[in-house]
Amino acid sequence: MSRRRTSIFVTCALASLAILPTTARADDPAPAKPAAQWPLTYLKADQIWQLTKGGGVTVGLVDSGVSPLGDTRANLLSGADFSEGSTSTGTAHIDTDTDSHGTTMAVLIAGTGGGQGLRGLAPEAKILPVRMQKQTGEDPAKITDAVKYATGQHVRVINMSLGTAPTADLAAAVKAAQAADIVVVAAAGNGGTAKVITPAAYPGVVAVGAVDSTGTRWDSSSYGPQVALMGPGVGIPVEDATGAPKTARGTSNATAYVTASAALLRALHPDWTAGQTIRALLATATKAGGTTGLTRNDKYGYGIVNPLAALSAGAPVEKDNPLVSGAAPLAAALPASAPSPSPTTPAPATSSSASPTPSPKSAATTDVVQKSAKATDTEKTSLLSSRRNKLLAACGGAAVLGLLLLMLNRGLKRRQLRRNRAWH
Repeated sequence: MSRRRTSIFVTCALASLAILPTTARADDPAPAKPAAQWPLTYLKADQIWQLTKGGGVTVGLVDSGVSPLGDTRANLLSGADFSEGSTSTGTAHIDTDTDSHGTTMAVLIAGTGGGQGLRGLAPEAKILPVRMQKQTGEDPAKITDAVKYATGQHVRVINMSLGTAPTADLAAAVKAAQAADIVVVAAAGNGGTAKVITPAAYPGVVAVGAVDSTGTRWDSSSYGPQVALMGPGVGIPVEDATGAPKTARGTSNATAYVTASAALLRALHPDWTAGQTIRALLATATKAGGTTGLTRNDKYGYGIVNPLAALSAGAPVEKDNPLVSGAAPLAAALPASAPSPSPTTPAPATSSSASPTPSPKSAATTDVVQKSAKATDTEKTSLLSSRRNKLLAACGGAAVLGLLLLMLNRGLKRRQLRRNRAWH
């Protein structure tokens, strides 16, 4: 074969190699994968997020502070620190609790997936951390000050995944929060006994117990007549205050998911009262442990929280809190009405918050359809690109193989020629 033809083959082979898709080397680090969060799958978060992600709602987190990690930083407001006394000593961007408790709750409620890949059920809600302890200890006086502060900042939901001694001041602070149209959610406790802890035991508070991934009540979940709902609370992927991944269990985690559910509802229906929000959550709960219809029992309350069903329900007629004595009876959830204006975004609990603009639900639906169409187009483009890459790879491989065979053949001919010259 002539040198010219060989050169042509060499050029083609090199060109083919140049356009072949790059492949990862064996020593390339594998891309980080988000932790498997079974509660998000269990609660159908992917469908929920087509309706709302909790934007415009601020959750008051009365806990041990929150470390500004990759999964919490974007949704973290400054908050306050009452761990030193009745006057705030600054922001709550630190969590020195031995269990990193406050950071864990913030991740489960509004994690953004920007660190360990952990997302909260309401990933666009804001967290107002109100620190009430340093390492350990649950002083009711400090918790009372924290609740008062959160109420004064006009949060829409307060999360208290904690237990403390009952006091008249704390009871009054919780009642004032409820009077300010705030949904107050608290943990039933991890004692496994028939005694719900304070403040979950107070009237009107949404007391939460824990279930595992099968919907079965966790053995250590406390129970009693105050229990309202259950939530995922066993084998929960979280991260500690340093950002290291870990697994947690307890009614605290379940409380965070119910709090996030309330935040989602308040985002989608900003005109609903706290009582209507609670009514929708109770009426649409997934029945478990013998609960049927609108009945409850002491171990499962009204059932397992089902935020997707609550978001799909119409506005409850009665507006008062059904967990308070003398309230109107709980009624079945109404079917969702025709598309109506979607949530206006209420100003979060900071002076620098901008006023939101309402958008129609139909626009949200259109956006979902458009995203779906774009996803389909992307899949088609990806498929075509994959076929093209495979074809190019095959052509390139064939060209390289042909070049090697030509070079080998040429070398053999030269060797034979040298031998013939030596013999003659």
